[in-house]
Amino acid sequence: MSVRSGVDIVADWTVVTTPMAQAALRGLCGSFIGTRWRGMDEAENRVHRYVLQGYAATGRAPAGAQIAGAVGPSFDEVTAALRRLAGRDLVVLDDAGRIVGAYPFTERPSEHHVTVAGITVSAMCAIDALGIGAMLGQASVIRSVCRSCGQTLSICTRDNGQTLDFAKPAGIVIWSGQLYADDCAATSLCTQQGFFCTSEHMERWRADKSRQDDEGVPLNLSEALEVGRALFEAMRSALRLAND
Repeated sequence: MSVRSGVDIVADWTVVTTPMAQAALRGLCGSFIGTRWRGMDEAENRVHRYVLQGYAATGRAPAGAQIAGAVGPSFDEVTAALRRLAGRDLVVLDDAGRIVGAYPFTERPSEHHVTVAGITVSAMCAIDALGIGAMLGQASVIRSVCRSCGQTLSICTRDNGQTLDFAKPAGIVIWSGQLYADDCAATSLCTQQGFFCTSEHMERWRADKSRQDDEGVPLNLSEALEVGRALFEAMRSALRLAND
């Protein structure tokens, strides 16, 4: 497994083509990613790549001992690399140090489920769900629910996950919130990236006075797919996740 040291994962701004998609990506990069995903060392690169490949192949993260046996570093080195990746907010660990997520994948309860090449995985958020097919270079089927009314939503992508193929209902929209807290997008920002069956239902959800996450950008499906591609095609390219 050939992996370069000093790998940077940088969003691909060339795939976002509308002002709203650009604003959403700018908000995510500004509030969450920043420079966190730059300059990973060789151990981080190897471990991160293997974790993502494990999720893609099985829907679950590999254990630390399995990672150590596959990519070369000792178990202690793998554990240290995972802690550094968690510090970069690229992976999520539980209190025992076990992997429970690696953007865009999660093993915690999620309303977003994505099937690619016969494997179903759970996604951290709506943007992540849309980006999984593009990251893996394959068509995808996404099942989620409207955050407001609970209606089941279905979305399919084609052309290696780069193009929308089908959506039911046809008017699905996304709210891309930007509130990041506690150095963990999974428990803050990701909870604000949701699907809605209509714009009216999104506005109803946003009108809830108990919400503290008013900053964000409304997106149609095509725009949200562009944002997902900008983040996760870049990750695929940087980590060489395409069968090499």
